[in-house]
Amino acid sequence: MQKAVVRDFKRHYHKVRKVYSKLADAGGYKFEVKFERKFGGDTFQAKNETPNEEETVRFVALMGRYLYPNDRLYYKTIWTSLQLEFGLELSNDRVDGVNALLKQLEGRHGAITYNDDDLTPEKIYQTISDGGFFDDDEKVRMYLEEMTQVPGMRPLLRHQFYDYSLRAFRVVSALFDIILQFEHSVEDGTTQAEKPVGNLCIYCLSTEGSFTSEEHVVAESLGNDDAVLPKGLVCDDCNNGILSGLDDALINFEPVAFLRVQHVPYTKEGKFPKANFPTFTLEKTGPRHLKMTPKNKAGEIKNLKQIGEDTHSFNIEWKGKKLNWNLIGRALYKIGIGMVAFKQGRERACESKFDAAREFIRTGRGIENSLVVRTKFQPHPSIQTLHLEIPEGTGFFIDLFGLAFFLNLENGRAMQVDEEMARYNFELVSLAA
Repeated sequence: MQKAVVRDFKRHYHKVRKVYSKLADAGGYKFEVKFERKFGGDTFQAKNETPNEEETVRFVALMGRYLYPNDRLYYKTIWTSLQLEFGLELSNDRVDGVNALLKQLEGRHGAITYNDDDLTPEKIYQTISDGGFFDDDEKVRMYLEEMTQVPGMRPLLRHQFYDYSLRAFRVVSALFDIILQFEHSVEDGTTQAEKPVGNLCIYCLSTEGSFTSEEHVVAESLGNDDAVLPKGLVCDDCNNGILSGLDDALINFEPVAFLRVQHVPYTKEGKFPKANFPTFTLEKTGPRHLKMTPKNKAGEIKNLKQIGEDTHSFNIEWKGKKLNWNLIGRALYKIGIGMVAFKQGRERACESKFDAAREFIRTGRGIENSLVVRTKFQPHPSIQTLHLEIPEGTGFFIDLFGLAFFLNLENGRAMQVDEEMARYNFELVSLAA
């Protein structure tokens, strides 16, 4: 199993475990049905109770990575990989234990059918997931809405949805224990490129001090779990000092903060993201739910229009802090140097042609260039990067949810905006301190 997958699985498990512990302490889920016979006819009531609705939604959102078939942490994929890689070393008790938990995951307390459709626990989970919780498949949503017209069906399905996530966590916990058992074997399979020889910081070129931490090239709080530099490439002084501050500056850069709430599923602590602006707050309360709270009249939504059955358009304006492009530029250069190391190795990132960039990252001085930024764009849910070595220097492009930047990692030819770029709303801004 790839080391990156193991690292991602373990890191994500600790986030889920914290929320699970809170829910376990608060009590379990309850589903109650009541029939009452009264004069004039019988009444039927059903309700689903959670120990804490906010933590429950958070728990289910975090568990989604283990239950989504296309995610690399999908529990069936992980279990298959473990059996293929360590099948001969897995004890029968381990295998029987996981298989028993898998059987419990699909176990049912009575059959649920709707129009001859057998609603297994997995099918209920996927239907609610696709029909509104994680995605918005119109066909599935309409099917779900039709089903929930049946008295008592809505709370019953919701209870099954939550319960499935809880039972799946027991499976994931068993897989986590197996990964811990064979972790050293996984680490021994690390490629040579992932094994830095000695310690050398790509940002300060120091070999002194401690090197105990991995470094997320793009901040983990922006949803990055893939581009991670191993220990030995960034010293703790840089990692926990200037680089951490630059990550925070980019995360709190108001356009990025606004887009982060919309497109990042959860923070590195496993919480839903939230942003605080001068006139309003924006927070995610579920995988597909945002809450905007105005602080004053200026922060209220304007020109609200319905443009579809479940879609609306609106305007909101705010005046933020004065932009510090020097600080934002340093944060972007930090990502650029880190991405060179991630893609091409530490030796390339430590070349002298990047010394000016290193000085700029650490002090705000050294780069005699400007930054190209796209000021109008269509938001999207991903982060993309690209660096290209050209005679004029090393060009670096980063797209943060639609907000895009061009920069030169070397003190080469000055950045320019031609007519074609201007038509796509790119502008030149100074990086002077």
